[in-house]
Amino acid sequence: MSPEILKKILEAGRNAPTATNIQPWHFIVIKDPKGKKACVFNGFNKFATKAAFIILGVYLKSKSIMETYSLMDVTVALQNMVIASWAQGIGSCWMGAFNEPILRRTLNLPEDARIVGGIAMGIPKKIPPSPPKKKIDEIVHIDIW
Repeated sequence: MSPEILKKILEAGRNAPTATNIQPWHFIVIKDPKGKKACVFNGFNKFATKAAFIILGVYLKSKSIMETYSLMDVTVALQNMVIASWAQGIGSCWMGAFNEPILRRTLNLPEDARIVGGIAMGIPKKIPPSPPKKKIDEIVHIDIW
């Protein structure tokens, strides 16, 4: 995968909206097999070892004004990257389950770094069908529930 495509994906995250423009995010691009393996957790995320790269989104608790906002900001930034990757022909899969001690040690994360999530990315061999979604009238409420 070209460095230009990775840069476009990271720029999409960097340009995400953020509460009070604090931009709490830090992104770790994981290309090393050891780092990818550290993203596997109890059978979950096994695909991570075959990803072209993984982007892990974190924020530092010590730099956070409100942790709820930091959590949302990093999540929105990661979602921007998912959309940007698809526009570049790159598939992605969100990861939220990790063995934190192993991942922290492997990536040398600061003690106060909070892991929000990761995105495994690569060129899909095939595009799987979308899973069924709830009907819009089951989830949207206008003015009241």
